[in-house]
Amino acid sequence: MRPLESFSLQAWLDLNRTNMLLPITNQTIYKGNDTFIVMAVGGPNNRKDFHYNESEELFIQLSGDIEVGLYIDGKITIQEVKEGEMFLVPARQPHQPRRPANTMGIVIEKHRVPTERDGFLYFCNACNAKLFEQYFVLEDIIKQLPLVQRAFYNSLENRTCSACRHVTEQPEGWSDEVALLEEDNPYSEDPLTAIRGRSW
Repeated sequence: MRPLESFSLQAWLDLNRTNMLLPITNQTIYKGNDTFIVMAVGGPNNRKDFHYNESEELFIQLSGDIEVGLYIDGKITIQEVKEGEMFLVPARQPHQPRRPANTMGIVIEKHRVPTERDGFLYFCNACNAKLFEQYFVLEDIIKQLPLVQRAFYNSLENRTCSACRHVTEQPEGWSDEVALLEEDNPYSEDPLTAIRGRSW
């Protein structure tokens, strides 16, 4: 996509919708630009993790309504973002987009610098205590997020709340449908680790 060229966003979405794959169901619209990551993001997306970004993220909802879970002062609150609305997620605010099927939005965030770390956090369903978190330089979320998912769901210790002892269950089908093996994953210590997980 040449920067100095307008184009039909709807035509682009129609062409690329089938390429929006789990676990994020997204596609980057502009390639090779310097400042902004501009993504189209569809649904369904039923991930349980919360994302931590050291910079802001702008959500623009094109079709359908979504919810964004926000972890604030030990509590989880829900912000609804309806079709035609926009929502700015503050920097360093753990958030969890909840996208039903047949929804579509645009998310704009900035490219990371080497000193910035993204985080993925899980919280207890019973008392909201933090269960697990991982931080790293985010380069390819499609390949890196499944590694976080496995580190959490494959560990009973990580899924057991130290505050109330509630155990977060593994998703249905986790053991035999964890991912589709497509290519070697350079982010894993195991070169045969699958790169694409389901939307957990």
